[in-house]
Amino acid sequence: MDDWTDGYVTELPYSVNHFPEMAPAHLRLALLQAGLAAPRIDGDFSYLELGFGQGLGLNMLAAVHPQGRFFGNDFMPAHVAAAQALADQACSSNLQLVQDSFAQLLERDLPPMDFIVLHGVYTWVNAENRAHIVALIARLLKPGGVVYVSYNSMPGWANKAPLQRLMSEAAHRQTEGSALQRFHAARDLLGQLDSAGAAFFVSNPGARTALREITNASDTYLLHEFAPRGWSPFYCTDIADDLARADLQFAASAKLFSNFPQWSLPAASRALIGATEDQGLRELLRDFAMQTPLRRDVFVRSPRTLGAADIERECHATLIALQRPPASCARHVRTPIEAVRLADEVVDVLLAALANGPQTVAALMALPALANTRPASIRETLDLMLCLGYLGPATAPQAETRSRAHALNQALLKRLHAGERLSGLVSPTHCAGIAIAYHDQLFLAAQQAGESTADALAAYAQAVLRISSGSKATSAALPELHREASNFLKYGDAYYRSLDMFSAPG
Repeated sequence: MDDWTDGYVTELPYSVNHFPEMAPAHLRLALLQAGLAAPRIDGDFSYLELGFGQGLGLNMLAAVHPQGRFFGNDFMPAHVAAAQALADQACSSNLQLVQDSFAQLLERDLPPMDFIVLHGVYTWVNAENRAHIVALIARLLKPGGVVYVSYNSMPGWANKAPLQRLMSEAAHRQTEGSALQRFHAARDLLGQLDSAGAAFFVSNPGARTALREITNASDTYLLHEFAPRGWSPFYCTDIADDLARADLQFAASAKLFSNFPQWSLPAASRALIGATEDQGLRELLRDFAMQTPLRRDVFVRSPRTLGAADIERECHATLIALQRPPASCARHVRTPIEAVRLADEVVDVLLAALANGPQTVAALMALPALANTRPASIRETLDLMLCLGYLGPATAPQAETRSRAHALNQALLKRLHAGERLSGLVSPTHCAGIAIAYHDQLFLAAQQAGESTADALAAYAQAVLRISSGSKATSAALPELHREASNFLKYGDAYYRSLDMFSAPG
């Protein structure tokens, strides 16, 4: 393996993903749930992503925040080239991408940052690079600035971490074949060990579940998750201690459910954890109670606590919008701990109002149809719908924001038509990327190509699937695609139009 990678495998590019919780509006919402102030984003602000992968999310955020300045680094040439090409196609003038290691980035002249984000990277790099990350945050983050860091956490990885170590040892001790071939062989070795009755699998049923997940993982995930030599899962207190050296304090979780103990902690442990005064120990107890595999932590430098009146005012002024088609918003749902049922009479009214466009929380709570519903019940339903991803923070986009988002989406459609698989498109209404099912993306692309019937949408999708999956994805898939296209037109078309992702024809 080349020394320049510091033990990180660069044989395959990372998947083309975006992570909605990294959006500034989402991070502001998480902090509001914790009663904390957040940087404003209606004027100039600065945002840095460390290790941006393919750069889809960073491009999305730069496109819909023309008032912000966006920066990002990645040391894989293929990543930087792909992200820069997308930025060029979308004519993004407020995005600076560099092919730097974290040590090299420390030497760059960068402005103070309001937001610094990194997804998974802290788990995947070695101790030296983790120190560089902390040094970057210490140097660049403004007072009141926000850091988002997601990482594989213990004890949630207790069953899978030994498998990663064995795979890594086996793969790196081989001398022949590509990195991917060596990790395929190492994965096969795990299966053989299980079949041979190894005590580790016999004594740890969860390890067998982990092995099945690894066996079914994509090649991209396999290499980027399991191959880095510096790979390490962390206890949340490890991360808090590291970031304390940059004068940061844990503030909230970007996984919104985690900010509501009644929906994210078993009743039997809720009182015990809630009575624990030490915040680090409280979070650690939460991870043991929930076996959390991935933490999405939000830290703040010099956090400012909001008063009750400020929280109420900020909450009422928050603009929210639909984040998925109303027909897909199930009423029987699961929180992280239990099954619950949403109140039909409240949800129906909220969805009907939001179908007409974004609304403030205050406007939704004042809907005449909810006049006989307790305000606390409306607020609880809205919070639950936000946690479920039915709703998301929104904005009233300016003309420049809309045109930039439309340009980026057109560039993404070209990649989609060429067979590339994306995690979604960008919505100026939400000022963020929106997760969209792959087939729905294909139907949207078909509409942009002038198609309007279920037959035509299905045929277009089938043609693209042939490109991305090979000639086997032919007539056998057409009936199912036709059914999905019909449902798309019936249940999703109006919702997708409300996202304002494309310019009107003509």
